[in-house]
Amino acid sequence: MSHHVPEHDPRSRFEDEGIPDLQDGTPQQQWAVDPQEAPLPADEPVAVEDFGTTDDEQIQGESLSGRLEREVSEEQPMFGMEEPAGRLVAPDEGTRADAEPDEVAMEAGPDAGGFTAEEAAMHVEPE
Repeated sequence: MSHHVPEHDPRSRFEDEGIPDLQDGTPQQQWAVDPQEAPLPADEPVAVEDFGTTDDEQIQGESLSGRLEREVSEEQPMFGMEEPAGRLVAPDEGTRADAEPDEVAMEAGPDAGGFTAEEAAMHVEPE
């Protein structure tokens, strides 16, 4: 079992990490070097065993096979997960009165703002 340790960006400020700035907002205060804003050391060494940490490796360059080995694949959806129902839109989209006795619609996918809470709660049941 592997555990994930989030990496701290040494160039980030505490405000970038979500910690509010409680100091005076004057330019002089912003230019001052605050020892409390120094980067925090990580719990584990970062990139010590990665390729390119030495000058020779940087000059030589990494092979394509080495780069492909380090590449992390995207997570694929797991089997058995619920399929979202999507957004149903009638062919006339409400422009005129509905004279058809059956309800007819097609899936249009999520709107620009995403699904509403009601639409997100809907899912397809296997038959």
